[in-house]
Amino acid sequence: MKVNNFTRLFKSEYFVAGILCFIFFCCYFILFFLRHTSSDFQSHIQIAYSFAVNDDKMFPNFLYFLLVALFAGFSKHIYLYYGAAIFLLSWAMAAKFLLTDFYLKKYCDLNNTFTKKVYRLLAISMLFVFALPGLDFFTNNIFYLGQLPANVWHNSTVIFLMPFSILLFFKSFNLLFTREPVSKKEQFQIFLLVVVNAIIKPSFLFTIIPTVGLFFSWVYFFPKDKKMKFSLLFPYLLGVIFIGVEYYLIFTKTHVSSITATQKSGVIIAPFVVWKNYSSNLAISFLTSCFFPIVYIVVSRGVILKNKLVQFAIVNYVLAMAIWVFLAESGPRKFDANFCWQMIVATYLLFLVLVTQWVNDFNLSRMSKAKLYFVGTAFSFHFIWGIVYFGKILITRQYY
Repeated sequence: MKVNNFTRLFKSEYFVAGILCFIFFCCYFILFFLRHTSSDFQSHIQIAYSFAVNDDKMFPNFLYFLLVALFAGFSKHIYLYYGAAIFLLSWAMAAKFLLTDFYLKKYCDLNNTFTKKVYRLLAISMLFVFALPGLDFFTNNIFYLGQLPANVWHNSTVIFLMPFSILLFFKSFNLLFTREPVSKKEQFQIFLLVVVNAIIKPSFLFTIIPTVGLFFSWVYFFPKDKKMKFSLLFPYLLGVIFIGVEYYLIFTKTHVSSITATQKSGVIIAPFVVWKNYSSNLAISFLTSCFFPIVYIVVSRGVILKNKLVQFAIVNYVLAMAIWVFLAESGPRKFDANFCWQMIVATYLLFLVLVTQWVNDFNLSRMSKAKLYFVGTAFSFHFIWGIVYFGKILITRQYY
């Protein structure tokens, strides 16, 4: 029986779709490197190579670099590291697609209005959603800098982080709002996801941990649901410890290697300083980045905000925005914009959650078809512009 189930899995459309997604992004990233496109990929590969060959110290968020070195066999041949990076990044994109497809179906009220192919098309479209052009596009032809997109294709660690962040987001929501008792197995899974997020890139933990804390407090104290146990927060408290350790290692220690030589810096409160450095008009950058969510909220007259999953995604997004707006690094890394990465994850999750609700509204006829098509058109603009930007990277060999 187990063999039959295993065979059916590998013959399923789900598996085939994942393989096709993997192959597509393998081809894309190969072209990326062959055309010498500017990105963080090359420097991240050099870090992994230098760790394996020159015995350089590894960064606290080491998992991606370690895996690149491991899949390259700790070889002295640099091209093996490029191959390992292509494999890992393509796997991450395929996993992101499959998880998006899975959660779209899980949180949608399935009926005959939409077929499985439509859900798959929506999952594919989510991989290409991007911020609409801000003012700087029309003045300086800048697509990315200063905007708050849901996807990026130039940063290895964010790409590799995404599937683990998607899992952590939905498992965290399930932990807070499921009516079933949370098993120790589920808590352990969350703990592992917290650890993996921390050692890839802790950015998403900056938002999901306080989001869980806020919703836990609300559920525990206001409805007075004493069935909620504080032990549920244990995995997230460990995440706080991980962040504290990484903060100490990153901001109090000087990292010196054959690839990087960074000076000590810290975290400061500097409202809008970094964002203003990249965007000439913050209001337009925000509106064009969040055109689909804003249109949906306005057209639904705020009714969409009553949904718990939407509330969870919006609080997570607001916290991500607060970090991006108010925090910065001091010293030479001030304008590296390293507090923008949680925005990528939070924006993707917000779009994904709103797409599931749009499908539900369509299936259950909660709004007029005209309004639903208008909201769908707003989403389509993000998708179409994402395709344009996706191709632009290869054509111009620049991500910004």
